[in-house]
Amino acid sequence: MTKRSEGFDKDETIAEVEERVQARFPTAPSDVIHDEAVAAVDKYADAPVKDFVEIIAERDARTAVENTLDGS
Repeated sequence: MTKRSEGFDKDETIAEVEERVQARFPTAPSDVIHDEAVAAVDKYADAPVKDFVEIIAERDARTAVENTLDGS
């Protein structure tokens, strides 16, 4: 299996996930969004194929922020 980690920048991915989640939840505290974005990207950062890390991490971060806002 070919590893496709070249071009993956963890910090850039976190920033992009944060930006999109913040746009979706503009009233959410930025520290909550940051923490959830970091947790989501960290969860997949060691995946052998990085092509979908940003998409999956964004989905996870959105769900976590939504749950936080709902008080779950």
